[in-house]
Amino acid sequence: MSWVLSAFSPHKHTPLPAGVRTVPCTAMDRLMANGLVLTAGLVINARLDTKILEESLSRLIEHKFPRAGARLVCRNGAYEFQIPERFDAKTPPTAFTVDDYDEAYNRAGRAQIPVALTGSQPSIIPLPELDQFFRSKTCPKVEDDFLQPNMPMLHVHVAVFHDLTFIGVSVSHMGFDLLGIAVLLAAWTRAINGDDFDAIPGMEWDAQPFAHYVPAPGSSSLTPTRTSLRGWFKLGWLSQLSFIGRSVLSNLLDPKAVNYVVRVPKAFLNEEKRKIMDELKAQGSDEYVGSSDVLLAWWHKTVYSYRVPTDHTPVHLHFASSLRSRSIFAQDGPLAYPYINNAASFLPVPPVPVNAFVKESLGDLALRIRRAIVAYNTDAASLCADLHWLFEGSNAAKKPFPCPPGAEFSFTTNWRDGKLGALDFSGAVVSDPRSEPAATRVVFAHSFATGKTALMRGFGTVMMEDDDVVWMRQIRGSKDWEKIRQSGAVAFAGH
Repeated sequence: MSWVLSAFSPHKHTPLPAGVRTVPCTAMDRLMANGLVLTAGLVINARLDTKILEESLSRLIEHKFPRAGARLVCRNGAYEFQIPERFDAKTPPTAFTVDDYDEAYNRAGRAQIPVALTGSQPSIIPLPELDQFFRSKTCPKVEDDFLQPNMPMLHVHVAVFHDLTFIGVSVSHMGFDLLGIAVLLAAWTRAINGDDFDAIPGMEWDAQPFAHYVPAPGSSSLTPTRTSLRGWFKLGWLSQLSFIGRSVLSNLLDPKAVNYVVRVPKAFLNEEKRKIMDELKAQGSDEYVGSSDVLLAWWHKTVYSYRVPTDHTPVHLHFASSLRSRSIFAQDGPLAYPYINNAASFLPVPPVPVNAFVKESLGDLALRIRRAIVAYNTDAASLCADLHWLFEGSNAAKKPFPCPPGAEFSFTTNWRDGKLGALDFSGAVVSDPRSEPAATRVVFAHSFATGKTALMRGFGTVMMEDDDVVWMRQIRGSKDWEKIRQSGAVAFAGH
């Protein structure tokens, strides 16, 4: 999410074209979009039949997720989804491209996919350069590319090798959030594997679960005292200059942003969680921490391990939280159907001073995170107030900041609920008489974004988990990474 969102430019009146249905983009879509193009990449340990992949996806979109086949349009100064009433060769539901390599992927000169690594302790690995296998040369790179006439909002690129298949799903962030992509992927694999098609839940073309948060024309403000979303800051112009200046200086001092993969064994997380729970039980406490709390506490403790114990700089942690399961929709219940568009907010954790990450135990830090999550989940009224504020007037286009000047911030998006590691593409496997059949699974997942605004330092994604490991991707400056390595808090592969 950016803290600078442009207002829409005025346009002359343009009528709705024939042959399409239209749904307005919501304030949630505008808030999250930031002009970004998202790509979710999967690596599957088998050669897949691209015809099965394309035909099953096209059928799924046409009959279950027509919104996924929409075109993004800015008409009369507002963004909207235009959904074709019919899909055909001239108006396909998705742009589907294929690169077929008549060879095995594993050979000299290609990036190694970090699936064969072992070890009981966390480690940090250079992110393999796989982007070329997840996006075609014609795939849109910025949001404006999606505004071209008849441009599908969903682009799927498949690179097929004898031993692996790469599937890249690229979308405008205006139309999907990260878990929205996972929703579509889960339904797609069910269609691929021959599940009863009628039993696969879909999303109606006109679904608008946030409509009741849009104030009626002429109504008074529902949140007169609110100036920003919880966890975000409305800064005066001097504070904005200070914030921007500090950010520019930080990037000048550490100019190279570097992506790393973080491998965290589940055995490590489970053992640390067990120790924390044993300590809480011994204290007579009935509090609880989850493995994700331990994961995020461990990561931030590792990141700040080299900082001095006297550093009191406040750190504002922002965790992306899907709203789909929250009781904030119709009849104050959770969302009753799959939803691909943006339905996420950021869960704020009370600021944590840097020296707390240095001095406090992993258990104490995990409890800080768990308590913030519990407070967030039990306060539906404040969440509804956030949404009412967001949907009022032009609030979605205002300029929120992730922390005040002099503080630091960190973002984490957690894909674990997307269950990417559990996706089953076995229904599309091309049988190979030369080798024994093996269980088809996703062995690696990657996500990245392009657009007018680059992703920030301190941004991370929990990409996926398999039976043994949780995989994260993290972005930091190269000098920052070197200080983390020198601290000895975590092993760096190859060092």
